[in-house]
Amino acid sequence: MRPVRIALLLLAALLVVAGFQWFDRFSSDPADGTARAAPWAPPTYAEALDQLNRDVAKEQARVAADPDAWMRQESLAMVLHARGQLTGSHEDLAVALDAADASRAAAPDGSGPVLARAIVSLSMHRNAAAREEIARIAGFAVEPEPGDKGEAASIKGDIALYEGKYPQALEHYRAAEALAPGPGIRVRLADWYRHMGDFDTARRYLKEALADRASLTAWTRASVLLQLGAIDLQQGDWDAAEAQFAKADAAFPGWWLAKAHLAQMAAAKGDYARAEALYRETMTDGIERPAVMEALSGVIAAQGGRDAEAKGLAARAASLWFAQVKSHPEAYADHAMGAALAEGDTRRAGALAAASYRARPYGDSRIGLARAALALGDGRLSRKLIEELDRTGWRSSEQYVVLADACSALRDDGCLERARRSALAITPRAFDERAAFLSFGNH
Repeated sequence: MRPVRIALLLLAALLVVAGFQWFDRFSSDPADGTARAAPWAPPTYAEALDQLNRDVAKEQARVAADPDAWMRQESLAMVLHARGQLTGSHEDLAVALDAADASRAAAPDGSGPVLARAIVSLSMHRNAAAREEIARIAGFAVEPEPGDKGEAASIKGDIALYEGKYPQALEHYRAAEALAPGPGIRVRLADWYRHMGDFDTARRYLKEALADRASLTAWTRASVLLQLGAIDLQQGDWDAAEAQFAKADAAFPGWWLAKAHLAQMAAAKGDYARAEALYRETMTDGIERPAVMEALSGVIAAQGGRDAEAKGLAARAASLWFAQVKSHPEAYADHAMGAALAEGDTRRAGALAAASYRARPYGDSRIGLARAALALGDGRLSRKLIEELDRTGWRSSEQYVVLADACSALRDDGCLERARRSALAITPRAFDERAAFLSFGNH
């Protein structure tokens, strides 16, 4: 399995989850003044992007007029964050982080962009900053609204999850559910259960989230559908996954991320021409997305005869990851580690995997650390890392595939057989070579 990862959790659990209120607060009013059925409901990607472009321009002008007003910086941070999540733009997410930090610097004690900065920080894997903001709530003179308290509890759960403290994460999520029940916390709970290997419970929570039609916008509905498809993907039901991805594409037409999910399914089924066409559709807006470039590179290479083109795309993707990891190491070390492994630079991959694990010592980063250790020839360490992860309750086919590779390198046939059985118990496609084309939602 390839290590390319798109932050679907943050898209579905930070925008779907908390965005119901934010977009009502920060987005533009409809031109005709009519009421909308959902808080923020452009029906297509193009319309959503157009509206967010207007919002960003408006908030930038407000900040320029009064750069020391912390609430204006907060508003700018949130619309940039929303646009960055919509488009996958690193630049928007980075500037959103800067605006959130500027808002905090300008805010007086006892106030400030607590939830906004926490959320933007989490999206860039800055857990310490998110924790710092949530801790400020205890010092507020005015009791927060239940919805804000619920979101704060959810963020505490996110921080615990990414610290590898899974029972504590669930406790915080349950507290959030009691304070502010709704589709948002159900998405987070679904993610928790998915990571623990309880796919049925995860699927149930997502279906409950989808049932709340009054709260879901076209974008957030599509996000949840992608999550449902990801569960099918992780269990090896590629047809069911593709059906969910197609629903997401129909629910929010034009969204690059839904098309990327469909492209990978075409590639896995051997329809490289369709896969390439879909991936190229995602690139028409001029935004360079290294994850898409990597995936397209693999599709082009599979067709044969275009090695230079494939290598050029892969090299460009790697250069973007390496540039991004320099400016925001916590957010991109994991992605850059995969690029380094692809280039055969195992020492760099090991350093990046270690950096990723320091930032967020949870299941995915531990698996990355184990992959890097194996690439560096340390099968014993790789095995140890995965066996320790297994004892935490984390469950994914990916961890057992890595364990199988480590056991094979150590020539431990018993360990190898146990690892293979564990991986195949999750998905019968755990060792299917075509899974190499699955770059989105497959972890």
